[in-house]
Amino acid sequence: MGITLLDLWRNQPQFLEGKSFRQTIQLAGDGRLRDGSVSSIELRDWLGAIPLKHLRACVDECLSSSFEDSPLALQDVANELGVRLGFAVARGRYRGVKGETGNDGLWCSNDGFSLLVEVKTTDVYRINLDTLARYRSELVAQGKIDSEQSSILIAVGRQDTGDLEAQIRGSRRVIVKSCG
Repeated sequence: MGITLLDLWRNQPQFLEGKSFRQTIQLAGDGRLRDGSVSSIELRDWLGAIPLKHLRACVDECLSSSFEDSPLALQDVANELGVRLGFAVARGRYRGVKGETGNDGLWCSNDGFSLLVEVKTTDVYRINLDTLARYRSELVAQGKIDSEQSSILIAVGRQDTGDLEAQIRGSRRVIVKSCG
């Protein structure tokens, strides 16, 4: 195996300075993010090593300049943020597979609470809340999460979320719990 993205970061950080997130992804493996690929493993290792300000720059680039794998890369950055917030993170698949429960990430806290995470760059495309609720129910049935100690977190990158907010408010699945 050749030099990985993490090797470059640790041994030649000046090589990566000034490179866009898109260019950095292209240096990982074959440069394409796919489930289980060397590229995605290298990218996730690199994301785990870089400072928070670099993660922020990655998010900003995914949201401001769309590129081929930007939604997938944003998913990886969001999951890395979950790790840094102290969650045990099971990263989801980039693309759904028939017969498997889909999610972008499953974040579990030390106190046993779990978040099924769905990451979107924008709410331009309608999010099927019934599908997300089904994923959560499947994870409960599989014993991976507890129905009373879990919820769904929809992370939308761009600020114009009015349509999604209206969709959630109108959903029969939304249960609001008071904290405190």
